[in-house]
Amino acid sequence: MTVVTDLILSALAVYFALRLGRQHELMRMNTHLYFAYAFWALSLGALLGALTHGLGRNLSVAAGRILWRGTLLSLGAAAFCLLLAAGYHAFPVRYVHIFEWSGALLLALYAIVILRDDRFLWAVLFYTTALLVLLTVMLYDLFFRGLAGSGLVVAGILVSFAAAIIQRSGLTLHRHFNHNDLYHVVQMIGLYYLYRGAMMLQDWPQA
Repeated sequence: MTVVTDLILSALAVYFALRLGRQHELMRMNTHLYFAYAFWALSLGALLGALTHGLGRNLSVAAGRILWRGTLLSLGAAAFCLLLAAGYHAFPVRYVHIFEWSGALLLALYAIVILRDDRFLWAVLFYTTALLVLLTVMLYDLFFRGLAGSGLVVAGILVSFAAAIIQRSGLTLHRHFNHNDLYHVVQMIGLYYLYRGAMMLQDWPQA
């Protein structure tokens, strides 16, 4: 079942990415563009996860490691794109370059770490940091600027945190529906809220 939920999660992320890409074409907002990139990266990560779970013992050690590291690097790329989406939304363009360079540096360091030590812990820390930055920006929007979409993004992030807790808990509802499957289902809900909120966000107004 884990392969199935991974594939559904991947397909859902592709749909959201395409919709956000279309929104970018209509409104020319970089916020939409980088959210779309984030969903593409998450889709790739879920697809690689499906391949890992599906092929399982048929994979050589080297092939399994390549797929696993690809999954972790995809999560890192998604985190980087979420940071840039937050930057374009919350700051004037002249300051976003700080996000770009610092985010690129962090992503490079993350990649080096993953290639040396591919524990899932590093992906969790990097992706969670990006979500916390995005959460901070959205909470400010929600309570001080009252911008449309911020509440939905906050909901999506909180649901994503709940999904991660479920995954780490090992909670299993059925022998054919384990903690990974439940994590994927809850994560789908989180991605939906992120997508709905992201569609309403806009870049920082140009001077």
